[in-house]
Amino acid sequence: MTGLIMKDLLVSKRSLKAYLGIMLFYAVLTFLGVFNISFVTAFVSVMLIMLPIGAFSYDEAAKWDRYAMALPLGRRAVVGARYCFTLLVTLISLALAALAGVAVSVTGQGSLFEVLVSAFTTLAAGLLIADILLPLCYKLGAERARPYLYAIIFIPVIVLFLAFRMGVRIDTSWLDSLLLSSPGALLALSALPLLAALALMFVSYLISCRVTANKEY
Repeated sequence: MTGLIMKDLLVSKRSLKAYLGIMLFYAVLTFLGVFNISFVTAFVSVMLIMLPIGAFSYDEAAKWDRYAMALPLGRRAVVGARYCFTLLVTLISLALAALAGVAVSVTGQGSLFEVLVSAFTTLAAGLLIADILLPLCYKLGAERARPYLYAIIFIPVIVLFLAFRMGVRIDTSWLDSLLLSSPGALLALSALPLLAALALMFVSYLISCRVTANKEY
């Protein structure tokens, strides 16, 4: 399984280099005062979490699935490696966010607390998207599953926009009081969606295993 994870890392190396280059570019702009560090960490976190989805496109182009599913490791191990890669990318994203938070705290450009809250919430959203799309990629393939990615991203945005235009308001005053009374409680609260997305990853893994077990390659 370690070899399969390394394969995903090597396949995603070009995309990872591009993302890191974009991250450095935005980091420079952040220290120049153009962007807020929370925006940068959120942007990078979502980009990195898309790496496992992008790996399916490379697999399809190389006809990798037909070979991988015939390996002695078994189909569950092949699927498990892709989910382990997703978890590894999540941990890398958290580490980068923590480093960015420490850097801005030292330089006085922001706070570690703000960066971590932003990273937790955006990573939770990105990981939830991955939890939904990974089984779809196994079922339909990367290209046929791509429209579902756009639907997952844009439908909630459209719904929120329409709700706002219709005058629907969500009371967030309790968040303000929570922030003033206990920043640590708000940090823990922001971590709950990420923990929920990690728990859903196991459910997503089981669904993907069932899909691959019944699929002809």
